[in-house]
Amino acid sequence: MCISAKISQPIWKLLSSYELRVVVAAGSYERACRSSTLHLLNPADFSPLPMKEGDKKALIAMYEQRMKPDKPGRPVYEEARNRKGKCPMCGVGSVRQVDHHMPKSIYPYLAAVPINLLPICSDCNFAKKDKAPTCYAEQTLHPYFDDIDDDRWLRARLITCSADGQAFDAKPLDSPASWLIEFYVDPPDSWDTGHADRVREHFKTFKLADLYEDQAADDLPGIEGSIEEAFQAGGAPDVRAHLLGLARTRARQYKNSWMVALYEALGDHDWFCSGGFRQLAAG
Repeated sequence: MCISAKISQPIWKLLSSYELRVVVAAGSYERACRSSTLHLLNPADFSPLPMKEGDKKALIAMYEQRMKPDKPGRPVYEEARNRKGKCPMCGVGSVRQVDHHMPKSIYPYLAAVPINLLPICSDCNFAKKDKAPTCYAEQTLHPYFDDIDDDRWLRARLITCSADGQAFDAKPLDSPASWLIEFYVDPPDSWDTGHADRVREHFKTFKLADLYEDQAADDLPGIEGSIEEAFQAGGAPDVRAHLLGLARTRARQYKNSWMVALYEALGDHDWFCSGGFRQLAAG
């Protein structure tokens, strides 16, 4: 599609000469995605020889130029961008762009390969950068091949701190000087170490802890009213039941939502349920 129209004969001839190599590279890439062995791919097998820099630029231009609006390859770009409404990398941002799972600057044969094109939000696209995995653990999750939604792996905890910045377990009626909500990866026992390391790498690469903390800070003032109503009705037990009910409702759609982790963490915290929620809601 990318070279099907409005292209000079020399460029068409050049790109056509790479067609078989692109197809072979696409097959190798897909097999590596399915076996989680992207770190074993040799970049030299996915790029023209070093002295053919012009050929490399022409292959990359299939994406950068031939997938622009009104260009023949645009339907491939649009299909990739429309696969998800929410960014599959973070689950929060709206998809605005398309990114390459394996960077086109290092793997130019994959520049226009559809399964290497991922829907993504602008923040995750910026965070990812042009980085290729060098070991098993460095492979970020591929939304087309890595399904981790069946297992619960995202958790959160509420940390209360004293005036000197030391964390302590606040009790009902205590007045902590500060607090924070921390999101973290807590893989199930059924996962092997390598799989858990990959999820942690994804979490780190896309700065999900910071993103989810920001989301939680924005969310708390909005639910303070319903928490107060529950407290007035039945004290801490009703607050806990209310929060855990919110978590169960959110988990029906996505069990690893930051909201599920947040509401569970708050519902399990005695200080928060006993009135500490007022301090958090106040900022």
